[in-house]
Amino acid sequence: MSIIDASCWPVVRWTMPAVIPDAEADDLLAAFDALLARGEGFVLIFDGAERPEQSSRFNRLYKDWFKRRRKDLGRLVAGAVRVEPNEAKRKALLGKLLNAALAAFIPYPFKVVGSEIEAQQVARKWLRAQERGP
Repeated sequence: MSIIDASCWPVVRWTMPAVIPDAEADDLLAAFDALLARGEGFVLIFDGAERPEQSSRFNRLYKDWFKRRRKDLGRLVAGAVRVEPNEAKRKALLGKLLNAALAAFIPYPFKVVGSEIEAQQVARKWLRAQERGP
């Protein structure tokens, strides 16, 4: 299974595994760089693990990569929506997102929803807004 699936562009699915092996960390970030290199707006739909545990190399590289690419992410990512069917987990994630420090760090809208249908609706809304421009 691919972690990043852009087959429904401009909606990109990121299915986070529980672990990202050290040997795959660079390739995953290169795949995400390739999405940004398209220079076109898109939406991310996240599912799977919230964070890859026991993947310290990936987590370290991703943090540095995110800081370097933050401007591009803010320009090209219309938003990111996470699908979390479990209501308790969804509420916990929403609580984290309300943290002002985290909200200031993420350069695009981020929402947590309970179903794929909701995620697709949010994605379409953000893409329409991005097409209209500021």
